[in-house]
Amino acid sequence: MQYNILVINLGSTSTKAALYKNSNSLVNQTLKHPASETVKPLPEQIEYRLEAILEFLEKQKFDPSNIDIVSARGGLLKPIEGGTYNINQAMVDDLLENRYGRHASNMSALIADRFRRKYGCQAVITDPVVIDELIDEVRMTGLKGIERKSVFHALNQKAVARKYSESINKKYEETNVIICHMGGGITVGAHRKGRVIDVNDGLSGEGPMSPNRTGSLPNGAFVKYVIDHELDYETVFEIITKEGGFMSLADTQDALELEKLALAGDENAKSIFEALAVQISKEIGSRSAILKGEVDQIIFTGGLAYSKYLLDLIKPYISFIAPVTDYPGEEEMEALAEGAYRVISGEESMKTYV
Repeated sequence: MQYNILVINLGSTSTKAALYKNSNSLVNQTLKHPASETVKPLPEQIEYRLEAILEFLEKQKFDPSNIDIVSARGGLLKPIEGGTYNINQAMVDDLLENRYGRHASNMSALIADRFRRKYGCQAVITDPVVIDELIDEVRMTGLKGIERKSVFHALNQKAVARKYSESINKKYEETNVIICHMGGGITVGAHRKGRVIDVNDGLSGEGPMSPNRTGSLPNGAFVKYVIDHELDYETVFEIITKEGGFMSLADTQDALELEKLALAGDENAKSIFEALAVQISKEIGSRSAILKGEVDQIIFTGGLAYSKYLLDLIKPYISFIAPVTDYPGEEEMEALAEGAYRVISGEESMKTYV
């Protein structure tokens, strides 16, 4: 049976919209919005963004009432296990009130809900960043009251893990893989039989540094830094998530620019890439230990996975663990369409957000 799937993924300044027939892409566009709209509070942008999506469908000469299911990017919600979730009132309430954080992606499910109510279709999210399947042993820290959290590139990591598993004629639930997503943030997940049992918190900058995140820091030195500079929480969070990594060490977050400098012989750029390669390798080694050495494949994805220079620096450190595969870039829209198709076709059960 053929299903019409509308995929929406909202960013701070644009909206990605796509039409799929089952899991086959028909059209995929990024809708740019004027600053006069995107500077407004998020709830005030919902109606404008919805109209932009409807105009997108009109230009494709596609009747909105023929959409069978809307698949939206999941926002900041309570920790949940992986899968595809029906957008219900509990989810809408949490997103409207920003109970678990404020982000432009929160609007995706809210707009999908509006669309569902207007046109009578289904509406879902798949594998939001808050997917939490950590085992208790990695959740505990050495300070009572503080636990490690799972915030990572869940959508792309799980999509890539499924793609690899299919390539060897297995189900995702039958493989053990380590996925390293390298982008503005870098997250390394240990996927054991369909569950991400260990991963660094990419939102708060845990793990390797990245183009604009500090990565994990020595506790004592960082505490002294905060005290010496009399920093409040908001400033500290800004530093570790937006002003660290390449930005702090080279005054740029443009990885391609920094790579060109390294290849041209710039010693600072070379040392940054070499340190990054070691940090990523150590994170992969940690995940291999969690999987007790039973690793079918190590997979690199995200924008930085296009960098042969970086991958060539990493691979000598980790190639003894398992074979390595590259899936550069991100396929979020395809992953959202596939999540919706799996549930509407009956291949997978729809989950309920409570």
